[in-house]
Amino acid sequence: MNEQRRHSPYTGQPPSALLTADLSPLSADKRLDVIAAADEARSQAEAAYLRSVDGFAEAVKDPREAVDLLAVERKISTVRADRDIALARKLLHLLPATFAALAEGRLNRARVDMIDRATTGLSDETARAVDAAISELAWLKNPQQLGYLLRRTILAIDPDGAAHRRATAKKNRRVSVENDYDGMATQHWHDTAENINAVQDRIDTIARELRRKRDPRTMNELRADIMRDLLLGKYSSKTVAHVYVTGNASTILGLDDLPGTLRGYGAITADQLREIAFSLKATWTGVLVDDGGYPKKMAEKKYRPSAALKEFVQLRDNTCTFPACYRVADKTDYDHLRPWNLNGPTDSENGRCECRRHHLAKHSGRWKVEVGADGENIWTSATTLRSYSKTREPLVSPMPS
Repeated sequence: MNEQRRHSPYTGQPPSALLTADLSPLSADKRLDVIAAADEARSQAEAAYLRSVDGFAEAVKDPREAVDLLAVERKISTVRADRDIALARKLLHLLPATFAALAEGRLNRARVDMIDRATTGLSDETARAVDAAISELAWLKNPQQLGYLLRRTILAIDPDGAAHRRATAKKNRRVSVENDYDGMATQHWHDTAENINAVQDRIDTIARELRRKRDPRTMNELRADIMRDLLLGKYSSKTVAHVYVTGNASTILGLDDLPGTLRGYGAITADQLREIAFSLKATWTGVLVDDGGYPKKMAEKKYRPSAALKEFVQLRDNTCTFPACYRVADKTDYDHLRPWNLNGPTDSENGRCECRRHHLAKHSGRWKVEVGADGENIWTSATTLRSYSKTREPLVSPMPS
């Protein structure tokens, strides 16, 4: 399903008109049109601002003076002013397709910032190639999917530079503290994706075990307390952490260098895949895939999915199938797309990963879920009758033809 941009009577109107529009007679569906138009106008205003910032920096000539003048005029820090000038120059001179999407209201500033971060450290030629490669798809993606797309595209365009970038990034691992209000603070830990995911999985698993024992703390409270107690040596657990990676058997065996996938993160290099495979106590499960890298069918004749079937569906879906949900698949429920009591089979085609919230939302009747011709999940709102889709990603990289 190729999602099309919706155009409403409010599209293209200035923000002042949207601000004074009478919303009282509008249905929920029409109010979404107003929200979309306001979001589009905000993106266009961001593009106008960045274009003006770039022109201002060129007119001033001296980079330091430009930063200082922009900072005092906008009452922002010099760090923020410097970052805005750098982003404006990069978008207009290095990432023209991304800038065009922002100016047309197809991309918001948050996703533009993601593209900026992902292309930092790439050569100008590679950055331009990535910009062109994602231009038709980026606006269709939610933030997590955009991250997957960027990592996969960069690996495909510049596989030779991946090892150097990863080595450089690993040297920047660190722990820092940011003080907050009300006697609180935040600790930031920057490390490899597999390390972070493994630690988070162990914390989540322990927290769920405690909740099953009727611990009154919320999951967030438990996560914070468990991490504190583990680090301070006040708590010990034999709980094993898990990370889930997928890759071609030929890559794991060193016969080729196709990218792999780390669940919850996206594409990783062949070297990183093999590093995880052979440095940890890894257990591998074989799954047959088609020529495009998508898993084939599995089926069972019972209501409860077996561990093998559930793992297969989790591998295929990667996250909750609701278009705006990023909960990783192994933290979701197996749900029958067609209910079991209506002769819905317990198999991979009828099974979907849904977090508890969206599992309940589907069964409440607020959403209707269907599968499109390409296997994507299509959720239709009973309130607005609008449909949203979430495309599937290949389990492994397709073998070169």
